[in-house]
Amino acid sequence: MTDEILSFLQEALRLKRTVRSGWIYSGVSKADTESVADHSYMITLLTLILAVKEKEKGNNIDIEKTLVMAILHDLPESVSQDLDRRIRKYSPKKYDEFKNDLDKEAIKHLFDNLPGKTSDYLLEIFQEFHAKKSPEARIVLEADRLETILQMNDYIQRGYPRELFSEFIKNFSEEVDDYKNEDVKDIAKHLLEGTK
Repeated sequence: MTDEILSFLQEALRLKRTVRSGWIYSGVSKADTESVADHSYMITLLTLILAVKEKEKGNNIDIEKTLVMAILHDLPESVSQDLDRRIRKYSPKKYDEFKNDLDKEAIKHLFDNLPGKTSDYLLEIFQEFHAKKSPEARIVLEADRLETILQMNDYIQRGYPRELFSEFIKNFSEEVDDYKNEDVKDIAKHLLEGTK
């Protein structure tokens, strides 16, 4: 069992060295580009805050499940790499199918290294996240979008020209009103206003 867990962790460790390709594509230097692990940490922190706030409002939110989803949401990229979602515009249907299959097969490969009950528990939560229907999954999905806006804003504050992120700003500005979580919507709008 130690070998199985160690094998899983060694593959997951790659997330610390996997840079987020969208920032490289936009012109952020490799030295300044966040890793997928950096991104996942911030999403998990945002998810925790959003889930606790939802619970305080009286909504039935499973905080443990939400945090597990946040930790796992980009784990497949440790074996499949990070893909900038802007490439989706060239073939939306094929991209969606490909990315869906890629994530499912990559996570199965990773969880094959874990003991049965652990693997089953994590796979069930990952599949729920991937279905994008539960309140917990929606919190993580919106935390993911917000973290990217937050990171983009950080790059701009550090001196990267706004023009590098014009496509990000356009896409986020078009989708911000679709966010269900009012806190996410308000923070996103505030950050996007600062990019103009």
